[in-house]
Amino acid sequence: MNIKKKRTPRQRTYINVPNLFTALNIFCGFLSVLQTIEGNYTTAAWLIFFAAVFDALDGRIARATGQSNEFGLQMDSLGDVISSGLAPAVLVYTVQLKSLHPPVGLILAFFPVLFAAFRLARFNVFTLSEGKKSDYLGLPAPMAGVTLASCVILYQSVQWDLLLRMLIGLVPVVSLLMASTIRYEGMPRFSIRERGFNRLKLILFFVITALFLVYPDYVLFPFMIFYILAGIGRSVFSLMRNEDDGEITLIPKESDLKS
Repeated sequence: MNIKKKRTPRQRTYINVPNLFTALNIFCGFLSVLQTIEGNYTTAAWLIFFAAVFDALDGRIARATGQSNEFGLQMDSLGDVISSGLAPAVLVYTVQLKSLHPPVGLILAFFPVLFAAFRLARFNVFTLSEGKKSDYLGLPAPMAGVTLASCVILYQSVQWDLLLRMLIGLVPVVSLLMASTIRYEGMPRFSIRERGFNRLKLILFFVITALFLVYPDYVLFPFMIFYILAGIGRSVFSLMRNEDDGEITLIPKESDLKS
């Protein structure tokens, strides 16, 4: 006699608002690749940014509505491999890396895809075993993708060749940071009752947002570099104080799973 295990409504819910935002994330990544092929590099770069926005919204909506589930987690990560790994890789390869001596440019362009997949697979394992944390272990894939895209956006506005040359070093750096154990801050909690460091994060968030709305092409890349350096600086400071989260490694320890 076969007895089928009854599935709960939570397990059967595959089509919901958070997953629709995830679909928009994937769609933006797909469109970005097409725009890169067509030579519309600025449009392709902004689509990577909007993909990251949809990625941030789907998780918040899922938690706010109680619709978080393993299916949504897996779909979100698969979407990020496209929008935060493949799309930026195609963009930077087409804009700059293909000019390098073969196969150097091809290998460098593969890094964002490879390490985004690694980063997201690790994130899923940690989340399923320990739950969602307030900060991130390693540079989040959407932030890495936006960093590369924002460099292209700034170049299209100012036409500084130095920015394109920076991509040669920036691509492997942000890729390796995704796989590192450097801890990066998450979004601030939006509450007027918050005190301490979260209030500072909230103020900084609104200041950066205001500047971004006025000068989007010029603010995004410097902010992303600041975010990256802030995480590295925090880890170096913690390392000097002999704290665990200061270690900069690619293979996480058991303590990282429980932190």
